Amino acid sequence: MKSRRTRIAYGLAVAAAVVAVPLSAGSAAADGWQTIGGGPAVFSNMQECEEYAEQMKDEYKDTRCYETEDGIYMDALT
Repeated sequence: MKSRRTRIAYGLAVAAAVVAVPLSAGSAAADGWQTIGGGPAVFSNMQECEEYAEQMKDEYKDTRCYETEDGIYMDALT
């Protein structure tokens, strides 16, 4: 039978792994999005951005549009 200290050490290692896996997976998924264009001189409204985003899905895994105080921008998943 394993000692109590060994079982506690194994339990802590498993608990740390359970917490670390979802955290690392979430940050890896977020790294793929990059802003590829936008601003007030590029898109005058959200519909214009979304139409262009549909065309860009042929070149990227996915695209999305979002609005900030500075204008409308498009991100792509690489």
